[in-house]
Amino acid sequence: MSVAAVPSRPWGEPSAAPLLQWADPTVGGAEVSPPYLLTTAVFDGGERTGLGHLGVHTHPDALLVWPHSGSMILHTPGALRRLVPGQGVWVPPGTPHASAPDPGSVGCYTYVIRSAAPDDWPAPRALRVGRALQEMLLHLDATAMADGLRLRTQRVVLELLQDDPLPALDVPVPEDWRIRGLAHAVLDDPDDDASLEDLAVRHGLSVRTVTRAFAQDIGMPFTRWRALVRMSSAITLLSQGRPVNLVAHRCGYSTTSAFSAAFRRVTGSSPTEYLRALPGS
Repeated sequence: MSVAAVPSRPWGEPSAAPLLQWADPTVGGAEVSPPYLLTTAVFDGGERTGLGHLGVHTHPDALLVWPHSGSMILHTPGALRRLVPGQGVWVPPGTPHASAPDPGSVGCYTYVIRSAAPDDWPAPRALRVGRALQEMLLHLDATAMADGLRLRTQRVVLELLQDDPLPALDVPVPEDWRIRGLAHAVLDDPDDDASLEDLAVRHGLSVRTVTRAFAQDIGMPFTRWRALVRMSSAITLLSQGRPVNLVAHRCGYSTTSAFSAAFRRVTGSSPTEYLRALPGS
């Protein structure tokens, strides 16, 4: 099943991380009809409608969010994830979320009937969605086949879902209203090298307020949080084949060595090692 394009914008462009409203989410999207176990919707990133257009919503079924090409964004309460091919996130039934592919990307949403969702997956979790699994899901979406064969294939797909050894970086999104504007400004422009002092002034805050709010709301210093934002953006750019020196500059680092060192501190590997290990590479 294919549906119309509903993309988002990449970080570095306005409104990449809209101020989403989590109260009273709408219920919608595709639903799986028994006896089938799953169905996949394919969205392309041709129109720039953004996450704000989608709004926060839930599904009665579980959802596997994964990009086939390019990148996509998934926002759940308190966290933002940027996904590249090979990475997927399991969203349990009833979980509020907003998600869309970036312009020029193809994002996929595999709906899994509630009765087939694992009981021990009660919260969003990172899953591997390698090329073989992607092609099986797309084949099921595009190909007519006998019910018996379709059901057997769907069962195999569910058995192949595994935790991702290289999950997308979870970027906590502050809920404290005092720092939400500052946080979303950083999410929109990760290469801004303004100091904490300058950012605080821009948003009419004191450094003490920002420091305390980040520690209390998301449990980490602002500098560590901004590094997560930059590395998550970097992974997207690197997966697109951008040179490391260009990615370093786009993520706010003046030298490639400083960027590589920061990347290793956050992910535990070099940029090249990280990309090589992605299951979709």
